[in-house]
Amino acid sequence: MPYCQVAYFTVAAMKRVLNYLLAISFILTIMVPITGIIVHKLAATLFLVLALIHVFLYRKRLDYKYILIIVLTILSFVLGILGLIMVEHPIMLILHRTVSIVLIILLAIHIYRFHKRLAVA
Repeated sequence: MPYCQVAYFTVAAMKRVLNYLLAISFILTIMVPITGIIVHKLAATLFLVLALIHVFLYRKRLDYKYILIIVLTILSFVLGILGLIMVEHPIMLILHRTVSIVLIILLAIHIYRFHKRLAVA
């Protein structure tokens, strides 16, 4: 019987995969004019789930800035759902877009601060 090597992931490798999946789902989420609303909804749901996992894994470093980012992510998700349900009230989608723009800026700062090698490249 030949020797079979079992493939396994280290914690660092799994965190790296999670970060790349977060980046891909985030890019798909903000490409709503190109990809369409269905892909936007699926990518936003995936991004929310992955962001919650990300917060759970890196919870040792939580302070008010990171709590603000996750609260804005959940708020943007809820406002997007309410915007779809309450079509007659366009203020929901306006709030969704506004919170999303602020969230994009905060996430860019977050990525620059913790992944300087990505920001320089």
